[in-house]
Amino acid sequence: MIKQLLLFTFLPLILLAQQSIDVTGRISVNTINVDYDRKSDIKPDSVASSEYGKTTLIPGLQQTLNISLFARTQNLDMSLLGDIRNNDWNKLDFNNQNSIDRLSLNLRFANHEIVLGDFYESGSEFFLQSREIRGGKLALQFDNVWNRFSFIEFNAVAGLSQKAIAQGDRLNSLYKQFETSGQFRRLLAAANIRTGERSLYEVGLHYLYAKDDKGSIKESLNDPLGNQNFGLDGSVYFWKNRIKLFAEGYYSKKDTIELGSVDDYSYKSGFDFRYEQFKLVTYWQRLGFNYYTAGYPFLLNDRQGLRLQAAYNIPDIMILSTDAEQYDNNLENDKATPVTTTRITEISATTAFKNLPEITLLYGFRDDLSNAVFNEQEEETRTDKISRKYETRIAYDFNFNRVSLTTIYLDLDDRSKIAGGAPLGTEQLIGSFNFYTRPANTFFISGGAVYSRLLLTDSKESRNYFLYQSSRWDIIPRKLVFESTINVSKNDAKNGGTDDMLSNYWQADGRLSVEFFFTDNLSLKVIGGTNTRQMDFSTSDALAALQSPDIEPTFFNGNESFNAIIYGAEINWIF
Repeated sequence: MIKQLLLFTFLPLILLAQQSIDVTGRISVNTINVDYDRKSDIKPDSVASSEYGKTTLIPGLQQTLNISLFARTQNLDMSLLGDIRNNDWNKLDFNNQNSIDRLSLNLRFANHEIVLGDFYESGSEFFLQSREIRGGKLALQFDNVWNRFSFIEFNAVAGLSQKAIAQGDRLNSLYKQFETSGQFRRLLAAANIRTGERSLYEVGLHYLYAKDDKGSIKESLNDPLGNQNFGLDGSVYFWKNRIKLFAEGYYSKKDTIELGSVDDYSYKSGFDFRYEQFKLVTYWQRLGFNYYTAGYPFLLNDRQGLRLQAAYNIPDIMILSTDAEQYDNNLENDKATPVTTTRITEISATTAFKNLPEITLLYGFRDDLSNAVFNEQEEETRTDKISRKYETRIAYDFNFNRVSLTTIYLDLDDRSKIAGGAPLGTEQLIGSFNFYTRPANTFFISGGAVYSRLLLTDSKESRNYFLYQSSRWDIIPRKLVFESTINVSKNDAKNGGTDDMLSNYWQADGRLSVEFFFTDNLSLKVIGGTNTRQMDFSTSDALAALQSPDIEPTFFNGNESFNAIIYGAEINWIF
């Protein structure tokens, strides 16, 4: 890790040594102290103090280094971004990569890019999407290869896509909370090449390889796995780019190492039509039951169906849009599992009149219906769900001000049959208001409120209230700045038994700061604030609950009342 840090240090210095270089950026060093009474009056003696905390808020001195460095020469753009933290719960250790939040060096030259460190990579959900990687990236783009429209693009990434976290390891941002399942270190490498002629056609080839390091942790609730993906995609354009035919297909092989391997495939094919103010996109897709990609492990698979998206803009009047989808699951045709057909539709209209509030009306519908199957005890399993969504939004912009109001009503009617269980319907109401105003160039304030009520058919109920505000006031422009951030929340739950004890509380978290600029490039910010939470249960209530054999000794871990005072300072170098 030290070698990597030296690399990140010396590369920018080499660039800074060049002539005609434009350097801008910001380096901030922040130190705060979080102080509260850590002694618990309800911790059972059977639980070690090292494994129990009143709150997940990390106490004590905490240091943060934030780096945002940008440099430009005639032929090269460079950025160095970093977030490095240290506190008593997660001590900074250059030999432990997990202790570094983010460190990234980005170099751009011509149409090419090199990234070292931490970065996000996105693309097709069948391949690699929204995945954080710690390693390296090389992106090359060549234009005018055989004519002025032709191009070749090559992209390769390699590194860690999953850090090793052993059972019992500390969770970085949560005090006295520990990993319970275990996570293997996962190495991932992916490459794709794309070529074609712009506005005519393009085709791409993709390959991904990932494998868990079995020796990175001793045990885990999940088996280590290996994964390979091969893919091909292409597009053809017609009628001055108004029509695009597209298709992509991927084959995956997932090796659970301990339990053997499975393979499957997924594909998508459709067209994209755009003409003046109208847009229509529709495609058929299949995501196999055993399809898996380590580049997007959250992909919802085992479905096959059609999706349609359309929008029409009536200039200065209204925008109409719809999104509809229907798909079936149980692609493996398992006789013991129902085949469910899911239909989803959303229709919305948004006004666009000049100098008038923007009003949006949205209606959403979803139903899940299946056949019935019976187990050996003749118990029926069948899916029968219908949910509806009603949403209204009103927003108004005037001068340097904006206000908006949103209401959402959700209703789920669940009449499914579950062997050995019962379905659970829900009804939810959400309302929110937010505003932004800038009455002067030296002052702005924004904030809002959110209300949520959730009712379950088993009589459980919860209500949540949330208020938030942030502001900035340049008391003396470029000399003295005041900032504030305040968040207040209250939760109420009932009919949930002992679990309600963890859900009923109010909490307030606020920060105030004053920043003084010694020069245009150097400032000192003084920070103060509080974070307090008051649980509704009393000490005697908690001690009585812990007498129940159904309650774990760590039931209240991280969920007690506390009052924290926060204070510190930050030095900023701006150049």
